[in-house]
Amino acid sequence: MKKLVLFYLFTFAFCFSAFAQTLTVRDIMREPSLAGMRAEGERLSPDGKYVVYLWNAKGEESKDLYLVSTDGTGTKVLVSPKDLISPNAAPTPENKLNYGLIVDDDFAKSRRNQIGNLDWSPDSKRILFSQNGDLYVLNVMENNAKPRRLTKTQSAEFAAQWIDDNRILFSQNGNFFVMDTGNFSLIQASKEANPAAFVSIFNAAPTKNGDLIAYVVSDGSKQKTLFVPNYIDEFVQSPTTRRGFSEQKILVANSDGSLEKPIEIKLPKAEGTGYIRGIDWAADNASLIIDRVDKDLKRRQLFYVFNVGGKDENTILVTEETDEKWVAPLSRIVEPNPKDALQLFFGSERDGYNHLYLATLDKSKFKDGKANTKIKQLTKGNWQVEWAKWNPKVSEIICLSTEKGTATRQFSIINVEGKNIAPFDDTEPNKIRGMIESPQLAEDSNSNVPQVLYGFSKWNQPTELIAEKLCFSCSATENAYNPVKLTNTTPESFTNRKWNEPKFIEIDSRDNKKIPAKIYLPNDFNKSKKYPMVIFVHGAGYLQNVINGWNNYYREFMFNEMLTQKGYVVLDIDYRGSAGYGRDWRTDVYDFLGGKDYDDHLDAIDFMTANYAVDAKRIGVYGGSYGGFMAEMLAFRTDKINCAAALRPVADWKNYYYSSPIYTAERLGFPDKNPEGYKRSSPISYADGLNKPLLILHGLVDDNVPAQDSMQLIEKLIRLEKTDYFDEMIYPAESHAFVRPSSWTDEYTRILNFFEKHLKHK
Repeated sequence: MKKLVLFYLFTFAFCFSAFAQTLTVRDIMREPSLAGMRAEGERLSPDGKYVVYLWNAKGEESKDLYLVSTDGTGTKVLVSPKDLISPNAAPTPENKLNYGLIVDDDFAKSRRNQIGNLDWSPDSKRILFSQNGDLYVLNVMENNAKPRRLTKTQSAEFAAQWIDDNRILFSQNGNFFVMDTGNFSLIQASKEANPAAFVSIFNAAPTKNGDLIAYVVSDGSKQKTLFVPNYIDEFVQSPTTRRGFSEQKILVANSDGSLEKPIEIKLPKAEGTGYIRGIDWAADNASLIIDRVDKDLKRRQLFYVFNVGGKDENTILVTEETDEKWVAPLSRIVEPNPKDALQLFFGSERDGYNHLYLATLDKSKFKDGKANTKIKQLTKGNWQVEWAKWNPKVSEIICLSTEKGTATRQFSIINVEGKNIAPFDDTEPNKIRGMIESPQLAEDSNSNVPQVLYGFSKWNQPTELIAEKLCFSCSATENAYNPVKLTNTTPESFTNRKWNEPKFIEIDSRDNKKIPAKIYLPNDFNKSKKYPMVIFVHGAGYLQNVINGWNNYYREFMFNEMLTQKGYVVLDIDYRGSAGYGRDWRTDVYDFLGGKDYDDHLDAIDFMTANYAVDAKRIGVYGGSYGGFMAEMLAFRTDKINCAAALRPVADWKNYYYSSPIYTAERLGFPDKNPEGYKRSSPISYADGLNKPLLILHGLVDDNVPAQDSMQLIEKLIRLEKTDYFDEMIYPAESHAFVRPSSWTDEYTRILNFFEKHLKHK
């Protein structure tokens, strides 16, 4: 009898444990999140001693402003949004007709009054931030200090930053202004903005000493208006935004307003369509480095404008390269040497992977745009550099790369000779292989050892902030090479949960390449059985998801876990065009979106049916944005899948060209010049091939992939009499990235029910 009781107790405990681990869609999408709230807006002080960030201990909106020392001590709340709201604010009058949809509900109210735009003063003593469009300064070195309000204006202030210990640069009504916080003087630094004529100003870059400000003037008068109708308020509204290419020029002004007319930078005339990617000042506070793309996004030119506005001003072409497909986004890495005004490094995919190149100019040879520039490749290999900064104290460069594997990221330090003087060491006990993201470097530390701040995560460990001194040869007593965890934002309930670990594999493609993939299997997986499979397709097109890390797809991670609990195999691949694998992988989608990336999915399906007991008659797919596009392509063009859920999908790339012209033109050129490329890349062209269930879900106020795409596809499917094969759901309050838990829950409940109906009962 005793043994029988113990048996039942054990069985009950086991069943209860298993039940406790079971997920529901509501669990996954709730707020506060099961995974907790991530710290955001983090900024490392220039001296490397402190970090500020935004977070809420309850995992609820809105977020408080926190301060922590980089040694991990002294975490405290500096200010809460509610502290900045006047207690005498007039209450909202009651609306007796407010019996239907409440637009301004508690969820909307919780997102108001957010703190943002954090920036340290150069002396690392004060924090600049904004709330409701107004600017505040807080002295973090004073105990019990209260924020000092700098502005209280009808027009909001944006893009605020310190230019020295007293002055702040910010944008208001389109133009830039400089405020002296000591005497409250205000100087208008630019005058060219003209909203009525669609002329805007952006990307203001002050010199290190704050004397000069360079900025980009953009004439968008030839852009087209994008309408995004909103039906949920009392009256239907149709907000507009303008999209398309613009004419751009760079101007330079004095921060004290002493120049009557700004200096215009004279560059060689651009050829074809292009844009200014970046501007940086050299160490002399007088010479400007400009990164420009033109020739219809296929040529990158890097210019060095010596001594801007001086009699000996000279514009030098540092480097030029052309990619027959499109210029690599990672080549945006451009860093002037903080100690040598005639030296800089830049990123380039010219050898197939994004690597660093050192450019050294010879001032004595400046003539007619030439300078006898010496360019040396600093890093090399079948891996890519994704972030790099100069160590401001010595001639070293700190890099973040995929050198030790594409699923993780690692730091290394190299010198100007290209020698790796501090490689990643796999044997170092303090190093845990995972994803590193968003690094920041202390710019004015007194130590030669660089202090960095970054986010670190693993597949089942959400991102936490880490501070580390990157000295691979220092002793432990120097507190270097010892990562310090600054935040603890993950609830114990998440950490203690047993998650289904994905398997990282590679799949052979039909053109003899390796497709990175991760698969999730049911806990009781048995190859003698047959399983339904769901494919998750990540979005963005240029994004990586086969990583040992955390990212914005944390809801999908938990949803995939839930699918395995229900007996599904889940597949997730980094198809052609994904980030992290070099130039050829990135550009293999050129001129045909839905070409090799589509083939990668077919090859992966064949592999899974052959090797992981997947039932070829029970395969579904879901994904959002580019993932929704691919789901529709698979639904219309192959019988290898049996149903598809397309979230906020691109159905017609000519529509997306008008919404996001740079992204689309990079991959497909221009609609009028490449109509066949747009046609073969657009799911709507294949709509007559639909012979299986398709679920379309789209936010109505989506200003990235407008709901126009799904509306047009739905109308075409109606005209093709495909009523038996498709269903749709529109979300009136949601844009491209959903925000309401109720919307997320509704969307993924529909997707789950859709898969359960079409894949589990065949």
